[in-house]
Amino acid sequence: MTAPGDLTRDEKGLALIVDDVPVNRKILEVLLKLEGYQTISAEEGAEAVQLYCERQPDIVFMDAMMPGMDGYEATTRIKALAGTNFVPVIFLTALSEGDALVKCVEAGGDDFLSKPFKQEILSAKIKSMERIRDLSRTVAKQHQEIEAQHNLLLKEQVIAEQIYSRAVTGDNVASKYISSLLRPVSVFSGDMLLTSDCPDGKLHVLLGDFTGHGLTAAVGVLPAAEVFRAMTGKGFSAPEILHAINSKLHKLLPTGMFMTACFVVIEKDLQQLTVWNAGMPEVLILGSRDGRSTVVKHRITSQHLPLGILQEIDKKFVPEYLDISTGDRILLCSDGLCEATNFSGEEFGMDRYERAAISSQQSFQVVKTALESFCGEQPFDDDVSLVEINCVPGLLKTCTA
Repeated sequence: MTAPGDLTRDEKGLALIVDDVPVNRKILEVLLKLEGYQTISAEEGAEAVQLYCERQPDIVFMDAMMPGMDGYEATTRIKALAGTNFVPVIFLTALSEGDALVKCVEAGGDDFLSKPFKQEILSAKIKSMERIRDLSRTVAKQHQEIEAQHNLLLKEQVIAEQIYSRAVTGDNVASKYISSLLRPVSVFSGDMLLTSDCPDGKLHVLLGDFTGHGLTAAVGVLPAAEVFRAMTGKGFSAPEILHAINSKLHKLLPTGMFMTACFVVIEKDLQQLTVWNAGMPEVLILGSRDGRSTVVKHRITSQHLPLGILQEIDKKFVPEYLDISTGDRILLCSDGLCEATNFSGEEFGMDRYERAAISSQQSFQVVKTALESFCGEQPFDDDVSLVEINCVPGLLKTCTA
């Protein structure tokens, strides 16, 4: 091997010559220096791989047939070490057989230089590889810049989402009798869960799902939450709150964007329940039979248009009034849960959701586990929400009215 001590690269860079014939190496050294390259050389493949690791050359001239590690294997290893960095490998060959040339390409070769070497051919090959190399470096640099901007934007979004989430859910009722899962597809979620105690002792619960997901879907969350909080705190009824949210969203949201919603009011005596379902999956009211098995006591299907579509809510927008018993559980979900798919493209579905819900009195945890087991590592296509409300005395605060 001939390798200069400490080389100072000029504009062209450093070339690695790999050939077991000394005269071939010497000829290429001379020709490459005329092209403005510094050179290092190796007699066989293993030595070439070691030199590549130590010196990181800008271009490699590789003989195909050598004793020990041949040029094919050496090229494969060098390309693997280079990763996304484009390092041109030009095979030095007197071979003309198609199979041999194909093998060079399969090993990662970028071009061929036939023996005996000619200066004008070498110069043309180098210029061609330099254009590709420079373009690759430009693209890599731009990719790094874009990635850095993306990471900065993502960091800013995470911080913004934390502030946004606290503004929306920070005043939710803190209760061990309300279990919830809100899993967004991206940083921001288009699903929202709002809970609030009323001045007269009732509990208001609103689960909403805006069109789409991500930041564009989340734009309506804050205004809807502000209306819900302010009006619930002042003692307005659920129909009045729903009408106000609908009016707000109709003014703010662009055409084609709306919010499906389920509004639940639990009376302070824990004996009555009122539910408005506007475009959400079935609400399940679960109870126990014989104190052991779980059954679906009521199903509340969607009977109304989502909020924000019409300027005024239809007068037929009336709720379901239900009698409940202490210990009954209310199970709500967004359509992202039912429409979640596994790797085969099969949906989780309402049937699987319901079977999991009634298989145990720990419905929330069982459904959550069943969903995760069903989907595995398959990413969700939509925001997923699941809420369980356990109707026991500790759920409601003492009436203050």
